[in-house]
This record gives sequence, C-alpha cells and structure tokens, in this order.
Amino acid sequence: MPAPSLSREEVAQRILAEFRRSGYQGATLASLSEATGLGKSSLYHYFPNGKTDMGTAALEAVGVWFGEHVMPTLAEDAPAEKRLKKFSAALSEFYAKGTKPCLTDLFTIGEAGEFFQQYLKQRLGGLIKALAAVVVETGVPAEEASRRAEDAMITMHGSLVVSRALGTTAPFVRTMRNFPGVLLGE
Repeated sequence: MPAPSLSREEVAQRILAEFRRSGYQGATLASLSEATGLGKSSLYHYFPNGKTDMGTAALEAVGVWFGEHVMPTLAEDAPAEKRLKKFSAALSEFYAKGTKPCLTDLFTIGEAGEFFQQYLKQRLGGLIKALAAVVVETGVPAEEASRRAEDAMITMHGSLVVSRALGTTAPFVRTMRNFPGVLLGE
C-alpha cells in the first residue's frame, strides 16, 4: 500500500491509470481508492467534488504530459516531416503503441461528456490548430491544412477504438506510421 503522503500529481496519475483501465463510467470510488492506495475519505480530501474532480485532475495530468512531450515536437527547428514524425512517435508513446484506450472516447461517453466535453473540445481544437500550422508551413492553404489535421486526429482516435475492438494494435501502429503522410498529403 503506498504512503498516504502522495502528491496530488501522483494521485492523479494513478487515477488516470484506473480511468484508462475501467473507463470513466466503469471506475468506481472503490476501484479509484484501490488504484491510489487511499481511503475514500482521503480521495475526497484531494478531490472535494469526487469523481468529477478526479477526472479533471487526470485530464490535467495528460495536458502536462502533452505539454512536455508532444507539443514541443511541433515547435522544433526542423523540417515539417521530421517534426510530424516526432509528434507521431510521442503520441504513440502516450498510447503505449495502441495498447492504451482513447481518452477522448472514455471522457465523452455518458455523464463524463457532460463534464469534460468543453475541456476536450478546447484541447483537441488546439492540437488541430498546432498541426495545421505545421502543414501550412509546407505551402498548403490554411483551410486544407485544418481539414488534414482534423482528418489525422479522427483517424488516430478511431484507430485506437478499432484496435481495442479487434484485439490488435496493428490499426493504430499503421495509422501512426502514416500520420505524417496524411497531414502532408502523401
């Protein structure tokens, strides 16, 4: 059992892992308590509004990880194709090469959608804009670059769902390998 003096960030990481395992809907206070090693009252100490606060903390932890590992790849001083390949590799790492579920899916189903849809819309919209900006640098008109960026994100998220349904990571791995080409129109 972990020490009761976990930081909020450590607790959020463990909660995120439980949401990835069980989904937002499927995660219970008991399973979240077990995942963190904290009693229910301790969880409420960290997260006074319960599961909603836990979901917010989990998504914020994802935002931090993306801010440190994914988004910087797009700002590097390198050709667009190289940056997009690094971006694709970072996404692949986040999703453990397709073995971890699509969080956009998990956090927009049922009651989770009521709480997190706006947050996810903002985050995903920012990601699409950042990808489109890289594509525009290659001479593609802004409207077409935005469409390609949106299509790439649709394909990536869909490949996670399809991979889970088929019980194989092959669709996700193939999608991530082709990710830069989708954006660059190859």
